[in-house]
Amino acid sequence: MPKLTHRALQHTIEFLHNLYPLRSWDDLTTHIINAFPAIISTDTCVYNDLSRHRRRAVLRVWPSDHPNIPDSLEILGRYAHQSPLVSHIERTKDLTPHKITDFISQRQFRTTDIYNEFYRPLNLPYTMGTAIGLTRDSILAISFNRVKRDYTEEHLAILQILRPHLVQAFANAEAVTDMQNHLAALNRALEEVDRAVISVTPQGRIRWATPLASRLMTDYGLQDGHPSDWLPGELREWMTHQLEQLLAPSHLPTPIEPFMISRPDRALTIRLAQDGSQCLLMFEETITGFPVTALTPLGLSRRETEILAWVAQGKTNCEIGTIVGISPRTVQKHLERIYQKLGVDNRHAAITLAMETLRNHGRRNGFRP
Repeated sequence: MPKLTHRALQHTIEFLHNLYPLRSWDDLTTHIINAFPAIISTDTCVYNDLSRHRRRAVLRVWPSDHPNIPDSLEILGRYAHQSPLVSHIERTKDLTPHKITDFISQRQFRTTDIYNEFYRPLNLPYTMGTAIGLTRDSILAISFNRVKRDYTEEHLAILQILRPHLVQAFANAEAVTDMQNHLAALNRALEEVDRAVISVTPQGRIRWATPLASRLMTDYGLQDGHPSDWLPGELREWMTHQLEQLLAPSHLPTPIEPFMISRPDRALTIRLAQDGSQCLLMFEETITGFPVTALTPLGLSRRETEILAWVAQGKTNCEIGTIVGISPRTVQKHLERIYQKLGVDNRHAAITLAMETLRNHGRRNGFRP
């Protein structure tokens, strides 16, 4: 391996310093193809994902405005097996850097379909590359293309030094991307949950919280709206006391008492449940009395508004039927029409919407939300 010039070595070290900050797969590929031209003089730098069996290609190209040809991905996928670099990797599983001219002459390369259908229209006769991953179906590689002259042994040496770092960076990026996908899926699931629940450790550190629980914490003054990894002090003290009572050496454990906060028009009840090392705080907001006219903006009939008001106060269908003088079945039919008019799917979603309408009513009338 040839020795690098001082300038090449300095640029290589700078490249490595900027390589390891954690990035997603997409961010890393974009960073690499934009950073490589600073250390390897090239006309294009390309991230390649070549499917060997399905004959397809995914490319990211620097510079982004480099001229392209119609159906370039389909052409590259169809003829990739003719590339001396690709065929060498498939045959030997050697992922180290090479130039096309390490295997065949330029005269021979210009007789291939891949050259005449892909490289010649792009005017990129000289190619160098290194693989960073090889699976049963695909080759992941970084390739470089030039117009006027071939790459040097120093360029290959730089790639040889960087290749193991690229492999590790892409492994890190794959882990980051997988983590981000899991978190995004969890966030989507939590957003669809119409229950107010917080999962915490026995010490009070928050593991996750549904959006509704976070909003109720803010609405009832338990937190100031700034995210925190810990339950607020008074709630943590209550939970600690309840766990101590539950775990006290006694034949009959003391029942867990809910944490309650009252407002003039509504109340919040927080209940604790423990499962091993996980504690769940379940929030339930109820209306303690408000004018039915507060729900008028929802556009329901008088009877539907009345029924939704009782539902928001925690009444069952049987209880509502007794109060308003109709059967539980009729109450349910009213609820089905209410769901349809409000654009919701269930009782909890309807209650959530009613509570938000109540808050807006309170704000308009000068009450604390």
